[in-house]
Amino acid sequence: MNDCLLILTVGTGTAGIHSNLAQGLINTLSQAQPRLFWLVPSAHPDSTGIADLVRELAPNGSCFQSWNTSTLYCSIAKPDDLFVCRATLRQVIASARKFLKRGERLLVNPTSGTKQMSVAATLAALDEEIGEIVFTVGERHDGVVRTGTERLVTFSTEQFFHERTLREAERLFQAGAYHGAALLLKQYGQAARDAHDLAACLREWQRLNYEEARQIAAGASAPALVKLRHHLTQLAHSPEESLLVLGDLMSSADNLLRWGDYEEALARYYRATEVAAKLRLAEKHHLRKPYKLADLRDAAPSMQGSLEANARNGVCYLGLRQAMQVLQALDDRFADDYFADGKLGELLNLRNETVAGHGASIVFQHSVEAARSRLGSFLQGHFQELDQAINTAPRPRSLLDSREPLQDLTHASPPDKST
Repeated sequence: MNDCLLILTVGTGTAGIHSNLAQGLINTLSQAQPRLFWLVPSAHPDSTGIADLVRELAPNGSCFQSWNTSTLYCSIAKPDDLFVCRATLRQVIASARKFLKRGERLLVNPTSGTKQMSVAATLAALDEEIGEIVFTVGERHDGVVRTGTERLVTFSTEQFFHERTLREAERLFQAGAYHGAALLLKQYGQAARDAHDLAACLREWQRLNYEEARQIAAGASAPALVKLRHHLTQLAHSPEESLLVLGDLMSSADNLLRWGDYEEALARYYRATEVAAKLRLAEKHHLRKPYKLADLRDAAPSMQGSLEANARNGVCYLGLRQAMQVLQALDDRFADDYFADGKLGELLNLRNETVAGHGASIVFQHSVEAARSRLGSFLQGHFQELDQAINTAPRPRSLLDSREPLQDLTHASPPDKST
């Protein structure tokens, strides 16, 4: 049994002593030896007539497949209309795919027909992700292949699909959809490993899942990730209340703002402010998690009542406002400056009305940008090294930073459709 099915376009032929379109197509069938084949002529009677000859004289072992029980061909009504041709060929490809058996390939031969038919057949094959396109070539006379000299040349479409996938993944990557980019690239396995690892690592990094991001970078060969290994290791091993984590929170929030995810960006700016307050408690007042009720009560006796109300099993859980109130009770200028800028608190508290807080409201870009501006100025006044922490290890902004996939994908193996 032959291992392929074949779809051929059929033109009207070019008269001449050296060329015979019908015989050329029959010779093509003899070389390809498909188990089943479909002929796609135009609606022109000459084209249909040639298709009839090919069907009647097809070599043994290759069986012509009718379009349906009442129609021999799915003819192209407008052979000079690229889009009509393309739509018709996509129909035929979709129908022929249903006849495939395990181990068989579906091939498209777009050689015959109008230029629009040939281009459309090629586009349709790419649309439907046909793995191979077969062209009939040979010695030429007066611009056409001499009958009897035909030979088949196969064009693998894998490189096209690989490059298209990389372009799609790059667009997702640029928009911060790292998970989507990683899923697209995963199907190409080792061929796209560097690009996949870069997208997967940045996904975990953006989620603040530092340990997983560190592990991906540690096992990756992408140059961009090799450079990030030390930084991700530091993040994974740093306490929550550290300048490094504060800088990373601000950086991740800036990314979300750039991508237009305003609610989540505001939520991270809010969280960064809370981390900054707790970092101040740790650095200036030696108060660290877990916040023991006895320690806070001794440090801020004026807050005894509210601290006791907040405590569980002798431990207090401080949010942004509570941490700032403790600092204020400790006469810390950090809290004074925060509360003095009422607008900053007002902007950050918009987070409470969103799904990140206790509501379902949206926030607008200008509000989040204003919060970022005020927060940046406020934090910079108390953490002079914050800008350095934010920019210590900029996130790669392109899959091209992985370098290798651009070479590997051009020689990649077919994708694993099971993934």
